[in-house]
Amino acid sequence: MAQLIRQCHRAYSALSPPLATRQFSSGLFLRSQAATAPESTPATGNKKPAIASSAPQGTVLKGINYLKEGKDPVALDDAEYPEWLWELLDEKKQKQKSSKPANRQYHRKQNRDAIRASNFMKDKKT
Repeated sequence: MAQLIRQCHRAYSALSPPLATRQFSSGLFLRSQAATAPESTPATGNKKPAIASSAPQGTVLKGINYLKEGKDPVALDDAEYPEWLWELLDEKKQKQKSSKPANRQYHRKQNRDAIRASNFMKDKKT
């Protein structure tokens, strides 16, 4: 069964388009520019994000629409997006949020230990 799943996964990954055909950037380029540029805080209460978006306001974002009869979305001004969206680009904050390891071996070991502890307690009750 596992071998069949691996074969299907390999066949699917061979058919899927490469990631290089994506039509939007991940912001890595902009993050490096933002690190070299001095940050200035405006005196008004209107906060601007530390990282500028890769698409100027009014740009049609092609390839993002997934609805059959929908239209491609249009980029908004940076101030119109919520503040939490800009925090997604900060790798340090994302690593702090997920302190647990995300690998499969860790979770399997944790599950196995929990089952052993549960079975041990069941044996003690009888």
